[in-house]
Order: sequence, then structure tokens, then C-alpha cells
Amino acid sequence: MDSHLDQVLVEFTCKNQPKPSLPTEWALCGEREDRLEVLKVSTFALVISPGDVQLVASAGCSMRLFEALEVGAIPVVLGDHSKLPYHHLIRWSEAVIMVPKPRITELHFLLRSISDNDLLAMRRQGRFLWETYFSTSESIFSTILASVRTSIQIPAAPIREEPAQEIPHKAGKLAGTDANMADNGDLDLGPVEVEPPYASPRFLRNFTYTAADVYRTWNRAPGPFHLFPHTPLDPVLPSEAKFLGSGTGFRPIGGGSGGSGKEFQAALGGNVPREQFTVVMLTYEREEVLMNSLERLNGLPYLNKVVVVWNSPKPPSDDLLWPDIGLPIVVVRTEKNSLNNRFLPWDAVETEAVLSIDDDAHLRHDEIMFGFRVWREARDRIVGFPGRFHAWDVNHQSWLYNSNYSCELSMVLTGAAFFHKYYAYLYSYVMPQAIRDMVDEYINCEDIAMNFLVSHITRKPPIKVTSRWTFRCPGCPQALSHDDSHFHERHKCINFFVKVYGYMPLLYTQFRVDSVLFKTRLPHDKTKCFKFI
Repeated sequence: MDSHLDQVLVEFTCKNQPKPSLPTEWALCGEREDRLEVLKVSTFALVISPGDVQLVASAGCSMRLFEALEVGAIPVVLGDHSKLPYHHLIRWSEAVIMVPKPRITELHFLLRSISDNDLLAMRRQGRFLWETYFSTSESIFSTILASVRTSIQIPAAPIREEPAQEIPHKAGKLAGTDANMADNGDLDLGPVEVEPPYASPRFLRNFTYTAADVYRTWNRAPGPFHLFPHTPLDPVLPSEAKFLGSGTGFRPIGGGSGGSGKEFQAALGGNVPREQFTVVMLTYEREEVLMNSLERLNGLPYLNKVVVVWNSPKPPSDDLLWPDIGLPIVVVRTEKNSLNNRFLPWDAVETEAVLSIDDDAHLRHDEIMFGFRVWREARDRIVGFPGRFHAWDVNHQSWLYNSNYSCELSMVLTGAAFFHKYYAYLYSYVMPQAIRDMVDEYINCEDIAMNFLVSHITRKPPIKVTSRWTFRCPGCPQALSHDDSHFHERHKCINFFVKVYGYMPLLYTQFRVDSVLFKTRLPHDKTKCFKFI
């Protein structure tokens, strides 16, 4: 590339009165709006630290840093003696370039050596840091509290749960097993739980384990929940926050036995000995479809309970008989018809694992079991079945939602997907309200919003399992997704969400987990884009 094409803007004089600054610091010129307009079209923003080496931070440097992060320019901090905000908690090297002042002559060469992919990643991470920690007075205050709380090892406040107002219902006869609904062939689904449903262990910790976690915490890569001021900046994932010593009462269920495919099928696997999941099913005035879906869950291993989110203002029919599947079915009344109700952190959900499923989705037991196995080893991801992807429309300069078959995906729809209950809390109480308002306006896009949220936090794509691409329900009423306006609305949602986040958080992946040891039948026309483990 020709370096002579690079444009560099350096202003040595201010067009108006410069802002007051320290004697050893460069003055801050112009109005904020003018500076932001320049930074919006800039790749880098030079931040010169004060000449006094004993001064590690100043108001002027911080202002330049925050303005660059806000619009996606990469701050280049000249002076390695500077200390950026929360430097002991935030990995600034992922968003900021630090250069010692004696190397100023090499600056252009250093910036030129950074690849376009790395530049994009740094710009995204910078925007993420600004939005999470510095965008509002509330986020700044929350970050300060989280920093102090982490330093003195005080646990964060318990996550707020949504109280579930149950709708009484009558159970009918014992649900049967339709061979066409729960056909698993000759597959062994593993040991069916004979114990009553049990909840995931709560966040328990004593001072001994708090001190023991310090070594592991500072010697591992940051996890998905590190960069959120509403939780401790360096917490242990809920799945890890359990007593791991002897005498806990945990009994292993086949984990670590190894062996061939037969042993694999008979073991739940994973590093958490005992665990169940909760099915959360959203429904609206489709009683017959709902009853059929509930009956298909009869005999499903490791199912804790079913939470039916009743989204209709009309209560269930008085003569409606609900199937008896041997497990609790909790019917939750909602205040209004909203797709956001799917992701409320209901207190009735007592497990970390949540299987969000539409009332007309048709999944076999072996598919659900395999998805649960995969999620247990990728607990910070959305793990599910219908894959979708986003694409850039060059002609209209906007993002598009695409549901065509592809070897690449960036979203897994939550009409049939596992996710951690913690994401329900973030979706309902932490994610910007504007996104939930748009979901209510269009009665659409809640699944896209959840994929945006998880990718934004983890910087990882979702995981698709099995070869299932679409889910059809013979005899069901016409679905919303069959309408052309459905896709136009999803295009608008994606572009609006990008504006809210300030960047495109979705990440592409060509990775998919297939149940080879479960004898999946592979379609001949799709074998070229399969990746197996």
C-alpha cells in the first residue's frame, strides 16, 4: 500500500478558545460535536499523555480517549507511563495502542502493520468498553461499585427474578408416547432421572474458596461475564460457583468414563455432575398445538419442569385438560402480549439451563438431549437448532436478515435453543429498553435481539447442533414467519439494533456440532458444509 495516501490531521492552533488544561498537556480544541465529526471518519486518534511523567492521567487525555471510543476510532496513546481507567480490571490492549514517546518516529510504520481484521476487532472492542463502562453516569457509577466490590471480595447483589403468577389448570390423563413424536430409533438416551426435579445449586461461596479463586481468576482469559458492571467484574460463572471439594453430596453421572459410542450415549458428560434443564414455552391462543407439544415432552430425561408463558389476555379454557407428563407444568400469566415475555427470568425457572422452544416446534428427544450435552460444555453460548445469518447489502448499504441454507451462520433462533438463565436477566433488565420496545412494536425480532446480546457480551458466535434447518408443524395455523412482512421487519430490526449497539456484534461461524455417535442420517446435498467433532 502507498503510505502517501494516508491522511493525517494535526491542529496546532485552536479555532476558538482552548479548554483549560495542565501546563504539560496539549490543549483540547474545538467543540465536542466538531471533534466527534472528525473522529467518525478517522481510523486512529492520537492521545498524547502529559509531559510530566509523574502524572499518569488527566482530564484532557481521558476526554480524548472516551470520544475516540464512542465513535469507534482506535486511541493511540503516546506515553507508556499513562494509566487508563480501571487498568487493573480492563484489558485495554484489546482496544487501545500504547506507544512509548521515544518511538514516535516509528508510529506510522506500527499503525500500518495492523491488519484490517485486527483494526475492526479493536474498534468493536473500544465501542463495547465505552458503552459498558463510560457511556452514562449510571454505568460509570455501577463500574466504580463493581470495582470496589471485586477488590474487597464482596459478592454482587442477587440477580432479580420475575415473580411468576401461576394460572391454575387441570391435569388430564397420563400422557402417552406417540411413536412419531418421540421416535429415537435404537438410541440410548442415557439414564432417565428417577429422582424428583432438583434445582441448580445457588451461588455459594466462603472466604476459603474466594481466596482460592484469585489465582485461577488472574491466570485465565476473561470470561463472558467479566465486562459487565452490573455483576462483579471478575466473577465465577454460575456453573462454576459450587463447592468442588469432597463431601459435597454430588454423585457423578457417567462423566469422564470415556470409551466408545455406546458409553458416550449412556453418559451425560460435562463437568457438572448433576444438572437438569427447564423448558420455557411461549404460547398464544393455540391450545391444541400446545397440548400436543407438551405431550411430546413426556419421558424426556433431565427435564426439571415446563414453564408455559401464557401470552394471551384470555385465560385457558375451563374444560382444557393438560397432559400429565410426570413433571410440573407451570402456566405463567403475563401482563401483556409481548414476545419479550419469553426471556423474563421467571422465578419458576430453577435451573441454569433454559430450553426456549416454540409451541409448534417439533424436536425429538434425542435431539434435545444432544443439544443439552453440547450446551453443558459451552454454557456461555446459545446452543440450538435453526441457524440463520446476516449479510451486508452493498446496494442499499444496510444489513439483511437471511434464512437461506448456508454453510455459515451467525444466529441460532431461540424458537428451539438452550441458553443460560443469566441472559434472561440481562435481556430483561440490562439490555437497552429501545430494543425491547421495537420487539413490542413489530411483535417480532426477540430472537435476533437475544443473539445480539449474547454475541455482544461473549464475542463468540452461537453453536448450531444437528442437521435440522427448519421446523414444520403439520396442521398448525399459519405462522408469522410465512408472511413477507416478517422478513422486512427483521431487516429493519437488525439495522436498528446495530445503531443501538454502535456496531455489528454478530459473528459468523462455519462450525456445527453433529451427533455422529447418535447415528444421524446425513443428507447428500449438505455433506460438503458439515463439520464434525
